[in-house]
Amino acid sequence: MAKPRVTQQHHVSYKPEWTVPIYKGEHWCLTQMQRRVNVSVGFITALKVFIAQHEYSAHDLEAIPEMK
Repeated sequence: MAKPRVTQQHHVSYKPEWTVPIYKGEHWCLTQMQRRVNVSVGFITALKVFIAQHEYSAHDLEAIPEMK
């Protein structure tokens, strides 16, 4: 049996508080991205392409019951 994927809550915003469940590796990526002050148009373009390619197959972690 495969190990369950580790999920974490990620703060999208602190005021107002808004968290979303994401996979552990995604949490690291988002944290690094949120620390950026300057971003390029090319970076934003690449993110838009990534979203367009993966949005249809993304897992809705809020719809999956938590394992206890």
